[in-house]
Amino acid sequence: MITEKQRKELKKALGYHYTDDVLKILKKRGVTNKKGAPYGRSMIRNVYNGLNGNKEIENAIMELFITKQEEKERQLKARNRILGISVETDN
Repeated sequence: MITEKQRKELKKALGYHYTDDVLKILKKRGVTNKKGAPYGRSMIRNVYNGLNGNKEIENAIMELFITKQEEKERQLKARNRILGISVETDN
């Protein structure tokens, strides 16, 4: 189940319009509810808000989070490269 602390971090990256992206991930994985139908937006929101637990939906939300973080990192690197800013890493 997604905790309040996790939800705050997820919200920073995903914002409020995340359900369609989660639905796409679930569809790609072939995940359906007990009746064989796709999960609804309300179920995804309930899992996101910690009202329901569902490992498949939680994993899809985390996959979306990771994808968004990777996109953000790629954009930052591209901007820095274009602007000629080098970012040193601590190794």
